[in-house]
Parts: sequence; C-alpha cells; structure tokens
Amino acid sequence: MTNPMPEPTTATVIRKIPGGKLVRMEITHTEPPGRIIQAKITGDFFLHPEETLELLTEVIQAATLPLDPVALQAQLETVLAENNAQAIGFQPADLVSMLEEALA
Repeated sequence: MTNPMPEPTTATVIRKIPGGKLVRMEITHTEPPGRIIQAKITGDFFLHPEETLELLTEVIQAATLPLDPVALQAQLETVLAENNAQAIGFQPADLVSMLEEALA
C-alpha cells in the first residue's frame, strides 16, 4: 500500500519592507520533501513592466526544496535584469526571505 499524498499547506506572509512597500506572498506547498504548488505575490509595490511579476512568480514556484536562498535570489535578479524591469518597494532578497518564512 502506498502512502497517501500529503495535504497541501498554504502560508501567507505579509511584510512592510523597510523603506519600501507592503508585500504579501501566499505559498501553497506540500510537506517535506515538499514542493511549491502555487505562489502569489501582491502588494502596493511597483514593478515595470508588470508582466515581470508573473515571471518572478514562476521562478518561485519552480524553486526546489530544500530551498537554496542564494541561487533563488540570483534567479530572481536575473529575471529583473533580462527584462529591464524595475522593482520599486522590494528587492529579490525580500522575496526570498518571505518565501523562507512561508516554508518554515
């Protein structure tokens, strides 16, 4: 008999970024060994072009667990750079930190 699939867990982290804006991250994931099923980032920050938010979310959803925060931050920075995107109100490191908190 196989083990049943673990129920997904949803965690929400809301953070006022120092010197920045309010950012909300909602993560749905399975328990260890775990994987991220869904990620959603909202808030009163600015991101131009706006489509970059979907790309950042895709990178977060594709992150392998256990999380490698240095690699993930580099991937998020690459997405911003490759799309000539400007994020006003948060940095990639803020998203990584929030993801770590959501997965804890």
